[in-house]
Amino acid sequence: MLELYVMRHAKSSWEDINLEDYKRPLNKRGKKNAKMICEFFVKKKYYFDYILVSSSKRTVKTLKILLKKIDKPKKIISTKKLYLTSEDKIINIIKKIPKKFKSVLLINHEPTVRNLVRLVSKNQNSNHFKLLNNKFPTAAFAKINFNFNSWNHIDKKGLIKEFIRPKDLQDSKE
Repeated sequence: MLELYVMRHAKSSWEDINLEDYKRPLNKRGKKNAKMICEFFVKKKYYFDYILVSSSKRTVKTLKILLKKIDKPKKIISTKKLYLTSEDKIINIIKKIPKKFKSVLLINHEPTVRNLVRLVSKNQNSNHFKLLNNKFPTAAFAKINFNFNSWNHIDKKGLIKEFIRPKDLQDSKE
């Protein structure tokens, strides 16, 4: 079985409106929410042996926050090819991941993260799908399981097992 975790970067700052999009950092809420998601990953003992991340400042910073506490992956790929690309191109990148890697975390941008999950999910009537289809907030992630052993079959549709938003974790603490 393969696991794909699709995460949207944490909330970015719009303080400097002249800063190009690619270079926008995280804001205070973004850092807090990334830490909260990281704690959830640790609590659930999620391990990612392969991480794909857009090389934009906000996605890389989201990853750096996660790497402070999660177990180190076997491989991390940070590339500008993921920035503002289509979900079809991301699927082609994922299909090339060697089958020895069983758990992949992708940190990327909207609308690509939502569209990617739509394309690879077969349980589109689930509550998870309905929630993420409505809105895929910053720092949220979807966990999708595939019942096969090679990433080149990703378009055969996986099952969304979780969709967690920072709001869900805040609500559970209250």
